Amino acid sequence: MIKFASQNKFVFMLLIFTLQICSSNGIQHLRGHIDTINNKHLTSISHSSGSPFTAITFGGLFIIGAFCMLWYNERRQAITEYRINQAYKECTSVDSAEINPNTNNKLIHTNGNSHTNQLIVDEIFGLQLKDCVKLIRSVEMFQWVRRSRQENNRTIYYYEQIWSSTFHADVGDGYFNDQSKWIVQAEDKINENVYVGAYLITKSLAEQTDANEIINLTSEHAQNVAKYFANQRIFQHFDAQGKEMYFQQEKGRLLNNDLRVSFRTARIGPTTVVSQQQNNTFTPYIIHDKYDQTLNQDGENLENSNPLGILSCCCCCCLCCCQLCKAIEQPLSELNLLYQVVLTQQQVFKKLAEEYACLTLCQRVTGYILMGFGFYLIFYPVTWVVSLVPLIGDFLAAITGFAFFLVSFLISIPFSILTIAFAWLFYHPKYGIALIALSGLIGTGIYFYLKSQQ
Repeated sequence: MIKFASQNKFVFMLLIFTLQICSSNGIQHLRGHIDTINNKHLTSISHSSGSPFTAITFGGLFIIGAFCMLWYNERRQAITEYRINQAYKECTSVDSAEINPNTNNKLIHTNGNSHTNQLIVDEIFGLQLKDCVKLIRSVEMFQWVRRSRQENNRTIYYYEQIWSSTFHADVGDGYFNDQSKWIVQAEDKINENVYVGAYLITKSLAEQTDANEIINLTSEHAQNVAKYFANQRIFQHFDAQGKEMYFQQEKGRLLNNDLRVSFRTARIGPTTVVSQQQNNTFTPYIIHDKYDQTLNQDGENLENSNPLGILSCCCCCCLCCCQLCKAIEQPLSELNLLYQVVLTQQQVFKKLAEEYACLTLCQRVTGYILMGFGFYLIFYPVTWVVSLVPLIGDFLAAITGFAFFLVSFLISIPFSILTIAFAWLFYHPKYGIALIALSGLIGTGIYFYLKSQQ
């Protein structure tokens, strides 16, 4: 799942961005009610910031974004499911002990214990590790960072020192960090001479290993570092404390811009590979099927689209949402997999299908939430009008807003299912028809329930 989260980070960024917008809106309304209860002075700014026209605009954009996200999410899942099934049928399981010339340039599955005779060396720290696939050096600096918090409708900035692997240049207010003291950099070292049986593991496969073993650092490693940086005059002491080594400007004191270094490694062991055989090694298996033309047209449309030439702002936003979702929701296009455990061919493809299914489910929930907030914003003008009623307007607005919030998420259920159903109609008609029927039943049930409550 971690692999998919990193490969689809734009999706999760979109989710976080959406929730931030919605949560900030809710906080502003909550503060407004608190100020009213405390009889504080309120100006017309609170009404202008909650403009119904702005709410309708953002509500429409949220709904469009939700439709696009759900549609292309289902399209990706349908194509990926088809490709996984086809790849499973085409894949051949081979014995890793010897090279099979009959499966050259074909998709293969093999497993066994990985092995290597080559050492991974870090010259700066004097590390020479055997039986390693990957070595990761992590570097952090103790530095000033700027934080913020909200107090009485104001943003308060404050500063604190933390360990961070990212350099913070623009701190301000007399606080600064010195990047010239970052004398050692983070680095990943890959052993390019690792085999599983008779097959050489490529760099792209070795990079998929999890470096979960921490390397203990000793005084001997500290001496190597001191010799390597003998000509620099920034750090006077190098202190190895087991899992970490500290670069200190003054012995025994933690000062700003001190460094902290640690190492993690991935060892050889049980390994399973699914990729295309290329003589005695591997190369990514590129998938070609009936969906290639559709996906290629998406790429051409994305390159040729010109939102600035569209007169209507609404159409421009719709086009941008569609193109963004197309770019994000890309189906499985190649197979080049490594697992640090012995798996059968069936287990590998089942695990791959489950990972994509989990990702699809997460984005279904995201699209549903996005659509729910969109409908809520569409209904916001009614709440805004109710809030104008003298004396009890805020109370009525709170009740009305809560009711519309529930209704918005209720009606989003059939709309979300209907969007998913129409997407599946193009790629799996039987699923699509069943989902359309389910959406109709749910929508009818919600309609009669709301009618009975009235």
